[in-house]
Amino acid sequence: MTQVRGSHRRVALAFSLAIAAILIHGGAGVAQTERRERQAELPEQKPLVERELAAVTRSERGAGRRQLYFVGFAGFGHQAVFKREVQEVRKLFDERFGTRGRSVVLINHPSTANDVPLATADNLEQVLVGLGKIMDPANDTLFLFVTTHGVQSVLAVEMPYVGLEPLRPQALKQMLDKSGIKNRVLVLSACHSGSFIPALANARTLVITAARADRTSFGCDDRRQWTYFGDAYFNRALRTETSFKRAFDHARRQIETWETADRLIPSMPQMKGGEALRIDD
Repeated sequence: MTQVRGSHRRVALAFSLAIAAILIHGGAGVAQTERRERQAELPEQKPLVERELAAVTRSERGAGRRQLYFVGFAGFGHQAVFKREVQEVRKLFDERFGTRGRSVVLINHPSTANDVPLATADNLEQVLVGLGKIMDPANDTLFLFVTTHGVQSVLAVEMPYVGLEPLRPQALKQMLDKSGIKNRVLVLSACHSGSFIPALANARTLVITAARADRTSFGCDDRRQWTYFGDAYFNRALRTETSFKRAFDHARRQIETWETADRLIPSMPQMKGGEALRIDD
């Protein structure tokens, strides 16, 4: 996800290349001794995740009610914009889509590290598997929102001074399949996030991405409350629209307007799959 606008496109390219270097080399420049010391200061993750799952309301299986469960994943801990976005989207879903008591967030940022589980692949798998035991697989739907930086087939998972593995399409698919959750809406907000669609989209998994596989997305300047896609889809479209699919159409048009005004190369958000989901009726 590229953070600067308009006449600063060369700076945007440099920033994207820097993010790509972090993803490829895994923050190799950080001294290993310092990294181990900082990592040792973090709280144990398993109890934090278990506490979050213990607060989730168990679905009434067999009651025929369709309920929505929300998981937010703010992957890039060197900036606060992703943390703020996940927190705001959780609030929106709890208030507008009835997920209060059925929502979990994982956040990489120093300000929340003592109280909120980190956004790591292990924690995400633990949350998904835990929710799979709580949800009604026949009726309930998972809404997973990931916001971070990205390159082709890689979503950044970074926390200062902590060595973490990025998310890749097949690994995320395996987590979801392992959970047993069948009905899924996945919203991936990152540069090149469309590269995850082939592995994840199917008739019962709707995948929405902020950019096409070969395009960058915009608006991750740390002074912002929202990224371009987060603002258009969640902060604007889903505050008035209840359909996830129709909201995407509204958001796509809004993003096109912003990108045209800023003379940016279009990010071309994508949506695929979900034909068998009963989420808009």
